[in-house]
Amino acid sequence: MTKRFLILATALALSVAAPCWAGVSVGSGGSISLGQGTIDLGGGDLAIDGQFNVAGGSVFGAGNVLINGTLEGGSGPLEVLGDWINNGSFNAGTGSVQLLDDTGSTAQVGGSSTFHALSMTSSAGGAFVLESGQAQRVLSSLTIQGSGSPVQIRSSNPPQAAELVLERGGSQNISNVGVSDVHATGEHLAPQQSNQGGTGNAFGWFGIGILAVPTLSLGGLILLILAFFGVALLRRGGA
Repeated sequence: MTKRFLILATALALSVAAPCWAGVSVGSGGSISLGQGTIDLGGGDLAIDGQFNVAGGSVFGAGNVLINGTLEGGSGPLEVLGDWINNGSFNAGTGSVQLLDDTGSTAQVGGSSTFHALSMTSSAGGAFVLESGQAQRVLSSLTIQGSGSPVQIRSSNPPQAAELVLERGGSQNISNVGVSDVHATGEHLAPQQSNQGGTGNAFGWFGIGILAVPTLSLGGLILLILAFFGVALLRRGGA
């Protein structure tokens, strides 16, 4: 078997499979585009000092996503099991960023990013900690789901707030969530729900509740009406 044949066979295998990588690091000046390809990082980090383009492909199982260069979101999904730290440039495209937790751990969301679609989900009561003083913006759809124990959304430096902004007209699918020191400054979030385990300072979240309005007995109502008439007669008499 010739060396040329081995190279061609390896390229063909990579084109039809979803290889599992120990992590991907794009150095400064380097560039990677997935095209229509799929990679599974198996918990390894995606570290970008150059340029990484998801394009029409898919990224699964990224541990930490560390952006110091440029990440082009393309149209595919980007699954993150650890931290999302954006100290560079993230262009969302029409793809989705999926922050996942199934161990009850804490993931950091650092820097300021604008997402097309963002999900933060935990099956074990994990927490997503948004950097205080920074805004995470979502253009199209926001999903926050806790199954079992509530998922927690909080700021990194309380009581200083972080911002989570769902732009006007964006859709939301939110349930079983606690919020601490995170302000929703776009669409009102989870308006039919209550804070599950968060400490508050959650401007723009949850329902405002129903205010109790005191009622009067029939006798009290008659007295109130007579009082109104009495005031009216006094004003007329003094005119």
